[in-house]
Amino acid sequence: MKKKILCFFIFLIFIVSIIIIFFILKKQNVINVSKKESNSNFEINKIKYYSSCNALTNTTNYQNPEWNVKVYQYTDMAIYLERLGDASIKNYITNLSISNFKLLDNQELYYLDPTMFGNSNINSDDIISNDKELNYNVINSSNNDNEQNYNIPIFFQDCSIPITLRFVNNLSDNYKISSEDTLIYNGSLIKKLGMDLKNINTKFSFDLKITTKDGDEKTKQIDINIPIENDKRSILDGDFEIEVKENIKI
Repeated sequence: MKKKILCFFIFLIFIVSIIIIFFILKKQNVINVSKKESNSNFEINKIKYYSSCNALTNTTNYQNPEWNVKVYQYTDMAIYLERLGDASIKNYITNLSISNFKLLDNQELYYLDPTMFGNSNINSDDIISNDKELNYNVINSSNNDNEQNYNIPIFFQDCSIPITLRFVNNLSDNYKISSEDTLIYNGSLIKKLGMDLKNINTKFSFDLKITTKDGDEKTKQIDINIPIENDKRSILDGDFEIEVKENIKI
């Protein structure tokens, strides 16, 4: 009987010891996570999306009884980067770039002039090659639209403008429609194609690299899942615009 009681107490002590060790390790992990977060000097706090569709005519023969067009879905993104804490060499940006793009074969990514946000025209010169790095010209200046030329990648050291990109999904290279039909160039084109929104992949990712004045280099993979509908509206209604709150520490 005494042996059983002794064995029970030994077992109980063993279990209590394991529980104590578990909580100590868990607490230590929380501390480590807190330290890691405290080392973050930047945060993506929100992303604005504007999505629609457009089409390019493949032929110039306007006597043809049908249109032959290339249809693409596009989304303009404004990624808002915020400095954390008081201004210091730790959050003073000297270099900013994006690279390592993960895109599907029918997807493309473009640098977007922020003044052209929501404009459906695509500048082919602004396409970002998958194997290239897009380097921004970081300017130590306040945001003055009257003085800056945004046709090249520009970013202000004080994060006063967002990182702007255009994502493109090529939906159909040769969509044919009667030239007598009215062709409206917006998200309703997806209806004409007979596509389901679930079949439109709007996921991609890229690496955001930031170098600060103290020489610290931070790289963060940014995973994007573009929303093209909510419980009130979708891109099928024409255009779809939404702002999503984020908490991405860098």
